[in-house]
Amino acid sequence: MLTRTFQGLLFGAAVAVLGMLSGSVPAVLRLEESAGLGALFQLRGPRPAPAEVVVVSLDKASSDAFGLPNEPAKWPRTLHADLVDRLSAGGATVITFDVRFENPGEPAADLRLGSAIRTAGNVVLTAFLQKSPVGGTQDGGVTVTTERLLPPLPIIADGALAVAPFPLPKVPVKVSQFWTWKASAGNLPTLPTAVFQAWMLRQSGGWLDDLRAACPPIREALPAKMADVWRAQELVELARLARTCLTSDSQAARTVQRRWGQRLQTSTDLSRDTLRSLFEVYWGSDTRYLNYYGPPRTVITVPYSQALRGASLDMAGKIVLIGFSENFQPEQKDGFYSVYSDDNGLDLSGVEIAATAVANMVDGTAVKPLALGPQLLVIGLWGLLAGAFCRALAPLTAVAFCVLAIPIYGAWASWVFDSTNTWMPLVTPILIQLPVALLLGLLAQYRQTQTQRKRVLDALGAYLPPSAVDRLMANLGDLKANAELLHGTCLTTDVEQYTRLSETLDPEALAVLMNEYYAALFAEVEAAGGVVIDVVGDSMMAIWAAVTPNSALRGRACRGALAIAAAVARFNAMPGRHPLPTRIGLHTGPIRLGNIGGARHVQFRATGDIVNTASRIEGLNKTLGTRILVSGDTLESVEGLVTRELGTFLLAGKATPLVIHELIGTPEQLPAGLSARHARFVKALQAFRAGDWGTASTGFTAVLVEHGDDGPARFYADLCAHYQASGPESFDHGVVRISGK
Repeated sequence: MLTRTFQGLLFGAAVAVLGMLSGSVPAVLRLEESAGLGALFQLRGPRPAPAEVVVVSLDKASSDAFGLPNEPAKWPRTLHADLVDRLSAGGATVITFDVRFENPGEPAADLRLGSAIRTAGNVVLTAFLQKSPVGGTQDGGVTVTTERLLPPLPIIADGALAVAPFPLPKVPVKVSQFWTWKASAGNLPTLPTAVFQAWMLRQSGGWLDDLRAACPPIREALPAKMADVWRAQELVELARLARTCLTSDSQAARTVQRRWGQRLQTSTDLSRDTLRSLFEVYWGSDTRYLNYYGPPRTVITVPYSQALRGASLDMAGKIVLIGFSENFQPEQKDGFYSVYSDDNGLDLSGVEIAATAVANMVDGTAVKPLALGPQLLVIGLWGLLAGAFCRALAPLTAVAFCVLAIPIYGAWASWVFDSTNTWMPLVTPILIQLPVALLLGLLAQYRQTQTQRKRVLDALGAYLPPSAVDRLMANLGDLKANAELLHGTCLTTDVEQYTRLSETLDPEALAVLMNEYYAALFAEVEAAGGVVIDVVGDSMMAIWAAVTPNSALRGRACRGALAIAAAVARFNAMPGRHPLPTRIGLHTGPIRLGNIGGARHVQFRATGDIVNTASRIEGLNKTLGTRILVSGDTLESVEGLVTRELGTFLLAGKATPLVIHELIGTPEQLPAGLSARHARFVKALQAFRAGDWGTASTGFTAVLVEHGDDGPARFYADLCAHYQASGPESFDHGVVRISGK
């Protein structure tokens, strides 16, 4: 049998493998992103957004201040031009519009906005990505599409620093990621990437020199200085060339990493997190996970009217994103469902999500999912721990362990998330591995308990009847109360000359002999539907019990007695075996079946007058020279048996005489001439009961002449001779008093 420790390790390994496999199932991955990542944000709570990023919100308050409809698309574009002038004058590093300008407005207003953008020289505009089928299908029948950029009006876009799309999923999909690149649009950088690239071109530190040195295409296609790249409006091309170089040339990627690392050690002009973020934008995947700072308006937000007409604002060095943003639901037209969507249904606006994405790049805090190797290690170790503990601990302790493990793991995952922005899996360890580990542990405990119970039942079954074992297992708390008052037949046996035999055999040989003897007897009792209730030395007691008197049950007990006698005959006939001639007695009446005892010793016993009486009847066999004696109560209404009435006896210690019969067999077992002999015995017994000792003596003597080993006839012949010589001490209608047991 496997040790408990080894079983725990096996269970842990199974839970670990289950976690690793389930962690790759798409449905689990979606749940992990929706529920698991959301829980980490809620556990961490809001945090300050970087001061470098500011949102200017097109909101209802500003509409009212300008006397305009709350539909920003209908606002005069001269307002946007004035805002660009004001922000540029305030020192904003990058100005971004999350407002689309592909449709023409008033020509003069469009011209004015285009001029303001060209003059500022630091404006990034958003554009729409249009999907178009290309005429083919992928596996599964999905139509292949391509995407192309629909830029703003040329009169507006020509002066822009860059034009980039900002595609996002819409509700009810929870927004947790953003695109950094759109490969389907020709490896095009998205709005956050373009804005971040523009902001980086305004940072000193020589990072572009290292990039040019490692990537010849950049060196050949673009100006050497960042200011020249800016003036040439080549920041999108810079980003595309850098990404192509670093993702296709591993040597170039390692070179840039090394040089940027060395530069960070000697320069304080660059932020380690920012430079690492730039490398990840160039070299990493097409998407990044948003690290939300909090609910709507957590990113610094200034109403449009205040930014345009309010007091002077310090925008020096800021990244300003302009777009629709409200702080209450009825006016929200550009909302996206996120982890911080509040109970009133207020979602984050598109410009706030764009600002969050840019801010994540600036402070280098984008959420990083745990890499595959470490993730498998965490899930594997957690599964091993959970499975081993749930198997090793007792059921209630295992449940307590799982309840306690949830906040412990959650607190650890939250601490890792808060300190390193690393997303630890929550759904797989907590919602899959822990319940499975607990279920498997409880099932194993249940199976072990059932196995142990079976062993106990098997062990108790060697001493108690199955029904008694079941009652005992169901009510261990009150052993003495575990009893029933029934009506039954008690059968007792006894071996002749057992004391002498035990003196001649050594204990081991005697034990072997008696075990084989009882095995033969027990089998016949069980086959007849009886229950062995007690064994003491050479004596066995069995019962056939029912709630009410039952003649069929008494018949089975009698046939069981005949079967026992036959089994003993077969047992004694085996060569080389010490014979164990056996006497049997049966009596019927009320019986108490249950536990009896006191202190720390309790036994399952049958108690009642019939137990003692059955023993006295069995002892009468010795006096009468018979093998199986049965009381008249036992034979009442029982058919199909051959018996001989032997008289009425007052047994030792009893106050009520009993009619006793000899149980001979079944009709088909009746020897020839037995009926005539029994008829002569009955006539002699009638004379005895009438007090005619001479006639009775003559009749019993005749039976002996015909059948010399008839024990009852010899008993009565001797008794009649005694009565004729001395007279009976007491005589009541033929009742024979037996003084010995």
